[in-house]
Amino acid sequence: MAKRPIASPAEYGEIALRRWYWIVVPAVLIAGLTFFIGRRLPKVYSSEALILVEPQKVPADFVKPTVSNNTALGLESIEEQILSRTQLSQIIDKYGLYRGRHLGEDAEVTLMQSDIKVTTVVDADQRDAQVTAFRIAYQGRDPALTQEVTQELSSLFITENLKARAQQSQGTESFIDGRLADANQQLQTLEGQLRDLKSTYMGSLPEQQPANLQVLAQLQAVSQADLEALARAQQQKVYLSSLGQAVSSLGGGAPAPPSQAELDLHKAQSDLAIAQQQYTPENPDVIRLKLQVRALQGVVQAAASAAKASAKAADAGPAGLKPQERGQIALLDQEIQLRTADQKQTQAKILQMQARIERLPEVEEKLASLQNAYDEAKTNDSALLEKKAAASMAAAMEQQAEGEEFRIMDPANFPQKPASPDLLRIDLLGVLGGLLVGLGLGWLAEARHPVVRREADLEFFTEVPTLAVLPVRALLAAPAPRAGEGG
Repeated sequence: MAKRPIASPAEYGEIALRRWYWIVVPAVLIAGLTFFIGRRLPKVYSSEALILVEPQKVPADFVKPTVSNNTALGLESIEEQILSRTQLSQIIDKYGLYRGRHLGEDAEVTLMQSDIKVTTVVDADQRDAQVTAFRIAYQGRDPALTQEVTQELSSLFITENLKARAQQSQGTESFIDGRLADANQQLQTLEGQLRDLKSTYMGSLPEQQPANLQVLAQLQAVSQADLEALARAQQQKVYLSSLGQAVSSLGGGAPAPPSQAELDLHKAQSDLAIAQQQYTPENPDVIRLKLQVRALQGVVQAAASAAKASAKAADAGPAGLKPQERGQIALLDQEIQLRTADQKQTQAKILQMQARIERLPEVEEKLASLQNAYDEAKTNDSALLEKKAAASMAAAMEQQAEGEEFRIMDPANFPQKPASPDLLRIDLLGVLGGLLVGLGLGWLAEARHPVVRREADLEFFTEVPTLAVLPVRALLAAPAPRAGEGG
């Protein structure tokens, strides 16, 4: 049968008074059981140590550290090393932790990892919010042993920090040493290549270009002077030779002036000599002058033959040159021979010098490329030398513990009372839980026994309005009807 909804708070009080034993008994039993169980739970103590992160003692302007200054990352790395399976197994064996719990080695390590807590202290006023300190807490069942383990963990953090910073600094120094050796080898190789290139193209180097141009100008001036002297000697020789022929043709009389053909021949021979010194035999001007010389020689020889025939017919005086003129011609031949040899040597030197100058752009490009590589290698080598010096100073600083280090600010405390379980909280939760269970049982008992106690209940179940209500006392006080009376 359904129960009428409660309409006022007073009805709740009436229900509680009627079902008080359903409420009180479960509440007392549950609270007592919770109190008993709470006192039987194992007590866990917690010890904590505060470690201060001291910055580098030597200013960074004097010695630049080679170790990362991110304390948070470094602390995470150290924490991973200390909380590793190998490290924690040694601590567990050293202090006999978790003895008697019948746990495996992996389970003991996992349990100890959960018992260790590392929290960082960050200075919020700093711009980069650096870690200024951190706390190490360990919880266990023995307060003295808990304090010892916390001290051991604190010492491990300090030792591992010094070791890690020293290893990182030495690793940086070793890395720079390796790169420096490679840079020195590369620099020596480039020096050898640069030296070989300069030796191979000696005379065609960019710094030798002004001297090469000056020497070329001097050689060209010498060549021009030799050409002019050679032309004069050839002209004089031709002149003396034609003069002897003229004297011979005139029978020893006064020499006749040279004919126009002879003058043209002398001029053509002189032009041919100059052209042969300047151009190759295949040059059109050289070929033209050769044909002109041959034609004029034919004209002159024809004129000479006619003159000789006239001389024989006239029985003229002695023909030929005088001994003095023959000596001059011999000197002129010797001079022409020497001038020709000098001209060939000068032209060979000019060609060699021109080849050097023409090769200059190629040599300059190769030299510039190799020089740039050498300069880069030298700059890299100098930079590595500076870094090596800085790394050596930083390594020495870390070895002398002058860099960033951890220092115990507050040593591990001896726990005076257990951190868990919280008995007061457990007792309060037991009382509250028992009360809730009792209220639930009382309400359930009330709902399972629906009784009409008020006029509202009667109206709810019968759906008939109530006309009058008789008090309980009046009903109990009314006399019982007698036998025989109408009822």
